[in-house]
Amino acid sequence: MAKFLVLFALGIVGFSSPTFALAQPKIVDVYALRVQVARIMEQALAVRERVKQMAFESPVQATLASTGQKQVALQVGHWKIEDAPWELRGLDPHRQARGGGYEEWQVNLRIAEETKKLLEQQGIGVTILPAILPGTYKADVFVSIHADQNPGAPWMSGFKLAPSAFDASGKAARLAELMGQEYQQTTGLAKETYIPGSMPYYYAFNIEKFIYAVHPTTPALIIETGYMPNPRDRAVIVTNPQMSAQGIANGIVKFFDEQ
Repeated sequence: MAKFLVLFALGIVGFSSPTFALAQPKIVDVYALRVQVARIMEQALAVRERVKQMAFESPVQATLASTGQKQVALQVGHWKIEDAPWELRGLDPHRQARGGGYEEWQVNLRIAEETKKLLEQQGIGVTILPAILPGTYKADVFVSIHADQNPGAPWMSGFKLAPSAFDASGKAARLAELMGQEYQQTTGLAKETYIPGSMPYYYAFNIEKFIYAVHPTTPALIIETGYMPNPRDRAVIVTNPQMSAQGIANGIVKFFDEQ
């Protein structure tokens, strides 16, 4: 060992510096990668458009529709919204009205159930649907039931409704007109004149963008039945949902009577 140290000191023996083989970075053709991604996206969109066309041509319908019985679809706003598919991933399950210890979907469901009873007594078939439709959906009438709130103005009262902006039946506006008359008369709530621009473009109406939407030949509307924070409105939509249901049912029956 002593001899090794002497030789090292004299420079006869030394340590060689370690050498490392550096991996050569791969040169990525960014332009070619972008072209490839764009081509994949184009193919995916083409497949989706074909699926949309198939859904449009063969929409989901109630099982009793073939019997000739009038069929009504009642959508319960915000109910089971957590089951949203990828195309509706932007829907927020927490964005719903609250008041009197209830969440909006609970109030909407009660009203829908009561409306179903009334319509079935008139010989009308009714299907209750969650916030996410089972596909492109077709019926004789489609009503999306909601309740409202305005955090900045908790005293707000009244109801509002809007026909689908994607209506191709030419009948949605008349359905909304009749239901507005009947709902106001039955509940005593005032009909609001201001309609948010988003209401006629409700996602379940937007057949141009989504597969899970109402077929445009179905007369469709959305109704905000009342304000949940307001005790007066809550006395109708929460305490006596039969009143709301009667107004909705009367509007639908009157609409069918005109056809």
